[in-house]
Amino acid sequence: MTTTFKTTIGIALFFSILFTGTRIHAQDLQGAFKLTRAERFTDANKAFRALLQSNPKDGDIYYYYGENYLQEYYSDTTNNSFKELSDSAALLYSLGIQVDPADPLNYVGKGQIALMLDDKATAHQNFTKAISLLPSKANKTIVMAPEKQATVWIKLANAYIKAGVYDTADVFTALRTAEKLDSKNFDLYITRGDAYIFMLNDGSKAIYNYNIAQGLNPKSPMAKLRVGQLWMRARNYKDALTYYQEVVKIDSTFAPAYRELGYLLSRANRNEEAQKNYQKFLQLSGGNTQARIQYVNTLIELKNYTEAINQINEVLKTDSTINDLNRALAYSYFETGQYEKGIIYSKKFFRHAKPDKVRATDYAYLGRLLAKTKQDSAAFEILVKAFNIDTTKAELLSEAAMSLIKLKKYDRAIEIYKLKITLNKAVPGDYYNLGKVYYNTKSWGKVDTTLAYYNTLMPEHVQGYRWRALALVNIDTTSKLGLAKPVYENLIQKALTDTVKYAKELMEAYSYLAYYYLVQFKDTKDQQYGLKSIEYCNKVLAIQPPDPVYSEKAKAILKDLEPKIKK
Repeated sequence: MTTTFKTTIGIALFFSILFTGTRIHAQDLQGAFKLTRAERFTDANKAFRALLQSNPKDGDIYYYYGENYLQEYYSDTTNNSFKELSDSAALLYSLGIQVDPADPLNYVGKGQIALMLDDKATAHQNFTKAISLLPSKANKTIVMAPEKQATVWIKLANAYIKAGVYDTADVFTALRTAEKLDSKNFDLYITRGDAYIFMLNDGSKAIYNYNIAQGLNPKSPMAKLRVGQLWMRARNYKDALTYYQEVVKIDSTFAPAYRELGYLLSRANRNEEAQKNYQKFLQLSGGNTQARIQYVNTLIELKNYTEAINQINEVLKTDSTINDLNRALAYSYFETGQYEKGIIYSKKFFRHAKPDKVRATDYAYLGRLLAKTKQDSAAFEILVKAFNIDTTKAELLSEAAMSLIKLKKYDRAIEIYKLKITLNKAVPGDYYNLGKVYYNTKSWGKVDTTLAYYNTLMPEHVQGYRWRALALVNIDTTSKLGLAKPVYENLIQKALTDTVKYAKELMEAYSYLAYYYLVQFKDTKDQQYGLKSIEYCNKVLAIQPPDPVYSEKAKAILKDLEPKIKK
């Protein structure tokens, strides 16, 4: 929502409170909130605005209107702007408190936003204020229906769950209090089920509570949707499908069920059925932009990048202002190897993105696109920036180091690999690449020690032995010490699993051993060394197709050695 639009809402609401309005019927409010649950957020906004026009002093409307914005954020936390939507919700909660200061719900709403901002002190203040507005021994003059009191406690518990602040004591205490006030409350059991699955990972108790909710309100699709999502979480796709299909039978207009069905069917490679369900989801959600973006995001998650590009281009025909689609195109073009196009849309996304909308992954994709188009200096800077934003993505440092290697900035690449090792985030491939960087700087001893460790991590990787052996050859240039001998012998053992694939590596190893035994023969005149040298020369020559360099060396050794060996 733009600042101008938010201001317009604020002015309109302040003017509207000059007029008195009758308290709305609960059924009207539930109708608007039903649109929120069906993720028809635009339609819900219209419904709440209409309710406020006739009931400007009803604090409940402000609360549920604000909750509509938060639910929109939660429907797609990847692409929705938290600041934009939470600011809109906060404005409504503040207005609700002004026009109806005795209503505790808007304090709960403000407390939830504070929790989402990790401001627990402010959240506690707001929750305490909300509780103080409920009837109690200290507040005997307050009159409030038990059902409304229960709703306040349920919403307070839900605020913790939604914000990801898993304070089980506060949450379950609030829910027990709500149950004493209204044990037939449908939302009580939905929220308790959510608490069990998200806070305690207890699927059995979650399903138990969802089933109670279903019994209390058989016509609501919410409980069965929750159970279906729980089975998806457990990767029990068969049961998830059954529950999603039951949701549709209960309410064929409930948009989220079709989105979940589409996602599940896509994972099962039932793409035609998935497509139909996604189209139904778009239709029921009003074909709104957010629903389309969710569809695109799902396609990207399923790695169906080509179809994602097609869908994005369809949306752009009618609305080219949606910056999230520039991001999605950048990702999809990278994954389909269309790197130049990817850079165009990645840079376009950054030009128009608000700071709170930019993620580490956005920089990561731009850095990768730059690396793929040989802009390695810029790629390095962007990839490091991405890592600094999200230090859990240690693979970005490896990618940054590779860009430095391409630029032959070996010293800086070494620094990056050392940093990963220091942070205890290095993977085996980092040691392998670090060994090769040391090789490029002719730090033969460091190649040996680094790749010796790598050999223990990846004992089947032939190239790890090869580069280490080459470094040892450079240390022992005469081959008298045979430093590379055991390493090449290990290489041969691993390479014999696929003599075609590793033909060149085997020739190199055999050639070294042929020369090593020749040197030993010349020093000792021991016939056994001569025979071993001949044996390895013949192994070089037996590999097809022959390699001119190794073949000529083998033939030269044989020509020199065979006359000296006693038959």
